Amino acid sequence: MSAAAEISNVLRDPVVVAACSAAAALVLAHSLWPKLRDFTGFQAAVSAYRLMPQAWSRWVALAYAGAEAASVAALVATPLRPGAALLAALVVAIASGAVGINLLRGRRDIRCGCGSAADSLRLSPGLLARNLGLLAVLGLAAATAAGLAADAAPRAFTLPDYLAAGFCALALLLLWLGATQVLVNADRAAAPSRRTHSTYS
Repeated sequence: MSAAAEISNVLRDPVVVAACSAAAALVLAHSLWPKLRDFTGFQAAVSAYRLMPQAWSRWVALAYAGAEAASVAALVATPLRPGAALLAALVVAIASGAVGINLLRGRRDIRCGCGSAADSLRLSPGLLARNLGLLAVLGLAAATAAGLAADAAPRAFTLPDYLAAGFCALALLLLWLGATQVLVNADRAAAPSRRTHSTYS
């Protein structure tokens, strides 16, 4: 079987899209909860990016949190539809773009606010690379879902498929959490004396 045929088979396998969608939903939910728990802090994070007039920060924060919540709901409710993964990818791309713009500006001392232990993480290329990894997972989910939609006779989803998708989703989530913890540890080791404020970013 050629490589192209193997790739085509992967893009028509529901386990791939289910695993990627579930993993992305878990990651985004993990990121969303701290924003909802401390919305004032998240609004301060949006303001700290300096990408819009300060008066808009509350509305932009509300819109972003709403979009993130909608993407989690879409990934859970319609994991086999490419639109769910594309919505989530848009949310991650917006956050990654904000990080990238501030890195280009040389503003690395504002905080990530990514959720949990990463809330106080400063901006870095590593943080951007982690986000791009999530975008790759979502891109694969969207491509696979589109392949399933175009397939006249998609393979039925069985109990072993659910178990495999769950295992893969958990593995992807652990990779995300592990990468986040590596970034947090590196940030703490590199410049502990520079941690002078705790705003989100």
